[in-house]
Amino acid sequence: MKPPTGWKVAVEIHPANWSFLSEKTWIAGWISPDAGQAITDVRAWLGPKSFLGLHGLPRAGESRPPYSGFSFLLSPMRGASLLRLEARDLTGRWTEFFRTPITVARDAAIPATSIRLAEMLPAIIPTLLRSAARSPDRPLVEFAVETLAEVLAEPLNSLPNPPFAGALEEPRLTGRVKDGRLSITGWITHRTAKISRLTAIIDPLREVVLPHGLARSDVAENSPEVPDHANAAFVGQVELPVGFNRPVLLKIFAELDSGEKHLAFAQRFVPEKPANSITTSPVVAGLPFIQAIWALRRAARRHRVSTEGIVRAGWSAWKNYPVKSGRLPASIPPVNKNERPLRILVATHNLNFEGAPRLVLELSAYLVRQSGISISVVSPIDGPLRSLFETAGMPVTVLDLGPMLGATTAAEFHARLGSLSQQFDDTAIDLVLANTLVSFWAVHLAHLLRKPAVLYVHESAPVPRLFAPLVHPALFSVVEEAVTVAQRVVFTADASRQIFAPLDQRQRFRVLPSWLDVTAIRSFLTHHDKTTLRAKHGFAADAILLLNLGTVCERKGQHIFIQAAELLEPELRATYPDQKIEFVLVGARGDAFLDSLKAKVAHAQLQTVRFVPETRENYDFHRLADILVCTSFEESSPRVLLEAATFGTPIVSTDVNGIPELLTGREAWLVEPRDHYQLAEALRNALKAHFANDTRRAKNAQTSVAKRFDERISLPRHLALVREATALSVKESS
Repeated sequence: MKPPTGWKVAVEIHPANWSFLSEKTWIAGWISPDAGQAITDVRAWLGPKSFLGLHGLPRAGESRPPYSGFSFLLSPMRGASLLRLEARDLTGRWTEFFRTPITVARDAAIPATSIRLAEMLPAIIPTLLRSAARSPDRPLVEFAVETLAEVLAEPLNSLPNPPFAGALEEPRLTGRVKDGRLSITGWITHRTAKISRLTAIIDPLREVVLPHGLARSDVAENSPEVPDHANAAFVGQVELPVGFNRPVLLKIFAELDSGEKHLAFAQRFVPEKPANSITTSPVVAGLPFIQAIWALRRAARRHRVSTEGIVRAGWSAWKNYPVKSGRLPASIPPVNKNERPLRILVATHNLNFEGAPRLVLELSAYLVRQSGISISVVSPIDGPLRSLFETAGMPVTVLDLGPMLGATTAAEFHARLGSLSQQFDDTAIDLVLANTLVSFWAVHLAHLLRKPAVLYVHESAPVPRLFAPLVHPALFSVVEEAVTVAQRVVFTADASRQIFAPLDQRQRFRVLPSWLDVTAIRSFLTHHDKTTLRAKHGFAADAILLLNLGTVCERKGQHIFIQAAELLEPELRATYPDQKIEFVLVGARGDAFLDSLKAKVAHAQLQTVRFVPETRENYDFHRLADILVCTSFEESSPRVLLEAATFGTPIVSTDVNGIPELLTGREAWLVEPRDHYQLAEALRNALKAHFANDTRRAKNAQTSVAKRFDERISLPRHLALVREATALSVKESS
């Protein structure tokens, strides 16, 4: 077959006439994909069996990556008649680049597998469903075939061959990863030559030099015959791209003083999962779950994997699957004019103009518009929202929580909370509403005052990870206790609920949709012109603006946005020479992270990246943007996406936590977090759609958000829950 358009391929080492004997056989060659692409993995198919190969091997004349060489060590199987070779690119897409008829000796092994699909279901169903949600237009069975192929592929590793000697100690089957970087340790020597340089590659475009020639006394003890054993050690770290195949392939090359470059180690490994990390399963109904199992059954037959017991295993997997919480508050009870007024104390973690405080401001403003409800507000940090609360008739008190949150024991915390509680008149409070898990202390305050509490959890991180920089570890259990004692705990995303599900001991968790003022946004669209707003904020009327809107901080992943800009900037100049395409980051705060981003932009000499300080004029930037980009690593129900959808702006976003519950692959381009290659590909596709005037995703998102998140639909449910919690407190205490 001919290779794909723009690809150059040669298979230079293979058996004569493609006639395989019964023993293992090497296949090798080189591959050069289309411009702007690189290979992240290769695999070969012999009948239903797949083999992972080694890719990115240097050939003569290649002095820097990406390297084009590849090799396979194949085990021929009786009856195989076709060999296919595939390559995986930076975006995760597999492409067949070579195929040929083959013959295999009659005494070769018979293909067989002892793997049963039933055993793999719990692990692979969430992966399949997540992949399918990103590209809903592709048949589900295609994802099922690919999911099983990655599980079944036989890996190929490599150790040093004489005259090299050495050992790779990290990584082995698993790899130690911290802050996105893989730790590497080991030792290596050459019996007759000097190793002048040691390099490591995971990302095919980046080669990292490893410090080597370090002292290592135990090599001498265990292998005294090894030359230069006292200085044989190497260490280092390599950035680990998120979206590459699992297991990941690490290659280490040794360069000799003669200039020769040799593959020293090739090791496939699975990145170690951080102890405090949690991956939630995508929320689905029963029918899509059954369809996923059926697709896997069809894929298993193609791969000749046993499907015995799949029905029983599927039912078991469904019973253990974290199904979306269906517990919603009852319909809104009628107002009893003879009841005493409902007085609510709202506690928020700050009064800044950002997501969670804005949400509780809107919720509170809605509640006080209801007959018989009054609200007062407390916060440990003052900010611009204070005046908005007070203008709406909600008095604000700023509290000093430092002594209480600085406690080093649970007893000390509760003692200081007792002192704080003396500032509150319990006869003037009917309910405490705590906004964000950081306001956990307010739930304990309510408990102390014998009042019901509603806790809104907007976070999508486990307590130890979220609170490690905030409070003493002795208070982690106090935070978790607040989740268990609140009368109601509200999540706006089921993915966030899953993270805290073990704490739902009394069945008090509720999942309610977030909200936004759709009418106000439509009015803004009508009365504000994009060109005028661009002039106001200093942008060219004809520029194409890729907007990353939100507080610039590490959790929001703006450094991935910068890395994608670095990849795309020269390509976009060539592809769209008459267009000015800008990468705009709105939400800059003067801190070390912002300094690091600006240094990255300067070092890469990027000309199209612009930083804008934090602003209260979010609607302005939504209106003037062409594409909204969200690169967050953790999100529950980010307001910025709901707003962008309502503005009709095309969206490119990571699909972490609750984001897939807001938008599907039919409504946005969804990518894995921390992967600038996938992000760059999504931006390419979004720009293609923009220039083709293809607005299908944006219109789908606009319609979906209006139906589900308009405050006229959502906020009455939250009102019902507040009343429900107040009523239940009487029953629960009686």
